[in-house]
Amino acid sequence: MLAGISLGALAGILFAPDKGENTREKIGKKATDLKHDFEVKSAELKRDLAKKTSELEAKLKKDLEEQIEISKTKINKFAESITTPIKDKLKDKSASTETAKEA
Repeated sequence: MLAGISLGALAGILFAPDKGENTREKIGKKATDLKHDFEVKSAELKRDLAKKTSELEAKLKKDLEEQIEISKTKINKFAESITTPIKDKLKDKSASTETAKEA
């Protein structure tokens, strides 16, 4: 959009009836103005991009930490569901062995 406005302004200067020296001055001023506008917009874009990147990084880190905690909980529940029956069988076997020794 900025390029379109610039081209329109340049075309207006070039086709306006004026002395060559005045036209060159106007073109030079427009070029300087455009350069300044570009630098300002670039700085704003860079700042906005850095802010968005930082926000996204923080959100991703938070989401990842939450998913890690959810995964840990699921793994612990799964491990418990496997080990509990084994522990119960070992207790039963141990109790059976104790009872057999007493008899």
